[in-house]
Amino acid sequence: MSDFNEEDMSSVSSGLGEEGPQADVVYPLNVETAVPGCHEGLFKTLLVEGHGARPVSGAKVIVHYVGRLESDGSVFDSSRERGEPFEFTLGKGQVIKGWDKGVATMRIGETAVLKCYADYAYGAAGSPPKIPGNATLLFEVELLGWTREEDISEKKDRSLMKRTLTEGVDYANPEFESEVVVDVAVYSGAFSPENEDEMTAVWEKQEWRLVLGDTTLPPFFEECLKSMRKGESAIFRIASALVPQAHPEFGIPAAEARENADVSYDVTLRELKTIPTWGLAASERIAQGSLRIDKGNAAFQKGDLALAERFYRRAQEFLGDFFGPDEEGEAEWQKTRIRAMGNLSQVLLMTGNHGEAITICKNIISMNPSEKKALFRMAKALNIRQDWDEALEALDRILREDPDNADAKALRMQVSNERRAYNQKQKSLFKKMFS
Repeated sequence: MSDFNEEDMSSVSSGLGEEGPQADVVYPLNVETAVPGCHEGLFKTLLVEGHGARPVSGAKVIVHYVGRLESDGSVFDSSRERGEPFEFTLGKGQVIKGWDKGVATMRIGETAVLKCYADYAYGAAGSPPKIPGNATLLFEVELLGWTREEDISEKKDRSLMKRTLTEGVDYANPEFESEVVVDVAVYSGAFSPENEDEMTAVWEKQEWRLVLGDTTLPPFFEECLKSMRKGESAIFRIASALVPQAHPEFGIPAAEARENADVSYDVTLRELKTIPTWGLAASERIAQGSLRIDKGNAAFQKGDLALAERFYRRAQEFLGDFFGPDEEGEAEWQKTRIRAMGNLSQVLLMTGNHGEAITICKNIISMNPSEKKALFRMAKALNIRQDWDEALEALDRILREDPDNADAKALRMQVSNERRAYNQKQKSLFKKMFS
């Protein structure tokens, strides 16, 4: 909406139940009818009948509307005048209560007038300058469409879609190292409850107990789980392009064999146990951080750099950025933290994330200026980025304390040669430009 945007429309929360109004009411054509559960604060007049199911809480709904003051019939806002439908999430308090309750009674293609008394509109305050306090509003609303699918892909390109069937409880989501119990069925194709009888799962498992980061999972299954809460049921659709290869351990054929069909998961998250990183005693923080470093080292030795990186980052979550006044304990904390940061910088260097590797090495050096490994890794990353002067400065710091350090000597020679070759090339180009 233009003058009356989502912030305005949320001035009164909805209180909508998960499946909308509890009572199912027949709304006769052209008859003003009270919407159940609204204490006669909301009335609906059906103008054009729609079809299909009504939207549920959490659905993305698309509407056209014209808003008028009942007092004089003046239009204060209209999506039709703008030529652009309005979209919002139903039941989440993004709009006024009258909309959350009223649109939940509609079907696709339906047009109705929602008569919203002040308690279901903008209350005693109104929404100046166009809507006075305690105003009754008339909205002519057409429901153009709705979907319960949510785009949870990292790039927001609809390659990973989620449709919530049952809302979860609590606020925690699974994360790295969380232990969960799930029911899961894997489908080749776009699965939904509406076509359940037409499709057969290619793989399924009930009460599957697993640990994120320590269990082999179907492709993009962890990303799906991270969007869920305990008790939630949802269907996930993964674009075929994200799953080109076969995953026979989960019954998933290669994209070509399944005719480039998407992959779907029907998931219920039954149990969730997370490992808190806060509220731990200093000794426990160090112990838990060390344990993750060891796990990261094991993954590193196996060549699984992605998993190693996750464990090293997890170690830092336990260790934190501040220790406390205990000098003896602080020395052990700092030593452990430098280990975690140093190992992480090595992984980042190997995976091409040179900028973050440099930042981490600088943080280590700020804690321990003579940390040779950090200086050396930083110099390597700086050399790759052609920051030769800074790379040479880092290597010279190593060689001042350790003149016989063969690795630092060799890298210094390499950096000097690359800088010299670059400078000569630039001089040659400059000379040609003015010859």
